[in-house]
Amino acid sequence: MTKEYDILVIGAGILGLSCAYHLKINNRTKEILVVDRLPDAAQGNTARSAAMFRNMFTSQDNLMLARSSVNFYLAMQNSGVDLGLRQTGYLWIMSERQLSKSEPHIRKMETAGIKIARYDCSELRHRLPSLKTAFDPLDEESRLMNLEDIAGAIFGPECGRLDPEKLARFYMNEFLKLGGKVVFGTSAKRIIVEPKEPLGLEGEPFVWQDSRIVGAVLHGEINGEVRAETTVIATGVWNNEILDPIGIDGRVKGKKRQIFTISVGDDSRLAGLMHNKNFNSLGVLPFVILPKNLLYIKAVNEEKRFWVGCDDDLNQPFVNIPDPEIGHYRADTRYFEENVYRILKAYLPDFEGHRNPDQMWAGMYSYNTLDSIPFVFIENGMIVAGGGSGSGIMKADAMGRLVDSAYREGENSEAELYGGLHYKLNRIGFKSRAVEREDWVI
Repeated sequence: MTKEYDILVIGAGILGLSCAYHLKINNRTKEILVVDRLPDAAQGNTARSAAMFRNMFTSQDNLMLARSSVNFYLAMQNSGVDLGLRQTGYLWIMSERQLSKSEPHIRKMETAGIKIARYDCSELRHRLPSLKTAFDPLDEESRLMNLEDIAGAIFGPECGRLDPEKLARFYMNEFLKLGGKVVFGTSAKRIIVEPKEPLGLEGEPFVWQDSRIVGAVLHGEINGEVRAETTVIATGVWNNEILDPIGIDGRVKGKKRQIFTISVGDDSRLAGLMHNKNFNSLGVLPFVILPKNLLYIKAVNEEKRFWVGCDDDLNQPFVNIPDPEIGHYRADTRYFEENVYRILKAYLPDFEGHRNPDQMWAGMYSYNTLDSIPFVFIENGMIVAGGGSGSGIMKADAMGRLVDSAYREGENSEAELYGGLHYKLNRIGFKSRAVEREDWVI
């Protein structure tokens, strides 16, 4: 059975749903279908992320995309839509070497108007008393791990966390109210490529024919061909799975990342660490990034848990086409104990003895290895979006607006982002890409 729509969106993560919402709100008469092979919205990497947002970027492109998106989320939260948004702040703790290396980037962010507080080591110890800032040269473990003494920190008070599933559901519900359609349990098995002027000959399209994408063959709740004037690909690290077979570069690579949680329980030390009143009005420890391997700690006071993860790029292989079953990627308790825990308790001794996480999961971190800036490009009846590089959630609203601009006005259009900001689409494409490389990546 063949069905026809104006727009087919493949992917119901935060990016796909933002695209669907903005496409529908600006093209009310268009029939738009969103499909995803998982059983509900945002159940892939969206649900497995650390779910943080920040405005601390060195690239003006990243700053504009994130700032407009986060301001939209704040506006929705303030209007009564619960997105689980909390401005707890980001606390980047650094060694003397790291501070010196980062100084040009920090100045650049300050010049751009980003609010940043600087703490020297004394001030940092006052605000975070349990932090270990210096290591005994005779301490064999810290020497083997090459742990550096702490010299200070920078703090971004406008950063924080949100609930990505609530955000995705907001976009989906608004999309459905406008008459859009979402079908889960449906995978795109093949993109359909046809000649613009079919001749009815076996073997079409031939290389000498002008061809375009006209939809996809689906399997699941919908079986068969779904034809569309425009097909939007927003499948994150699975872009290559869909695009490689038709000879289009999906422009992403994936790496497994793991998150572990530690329950506060009746540990008074961890309770004191979590309910820190020295950084924000919420009285919660901010998102902390330690000097070694960008190990981070996220305090989720509603759950009475800390989320912990780290950067392990070296020796963690790239995956060109990840397993379609995201649940097959599992976190490893041994990895936590032998890697994460050793760094964690060295800098924050309050975690001493908490070797076994009470929850853990793994997902795929989506990289644009070119410049760590997301992309939107048009290809013969198809629009492809992705390359969040660890900050897809915090730029999803802007990306949805860019995809809508691409649909309505083409690759030379200028999208209006939330707050009246304007962004030229060809900056973020690949034919005339002109983005500023990001130097502040986590």
